Amino acid sequence: MNNLIKIAFMIAAGTIMYSRLIHELPQWLAIILYNTSIILFTLGMYKTRKKKA
Repeated sequence: MNNLIKIAFMIAAGTIMYSRLIHELPQWLAIILYNTSIILFTLGMYKTRKKKA
């Protein structure tokens, strides 16, 4: 698994856990964090696929 994918999962999971267990995040911050994790996940998949091909 690519490091970018791991970081994306950590950001998404951390956002969910923090928002549900500790304190609710503002909507704009949650959207930025989720979009960042989606971009990192996509880049990680692209790099992994490019490395194998």
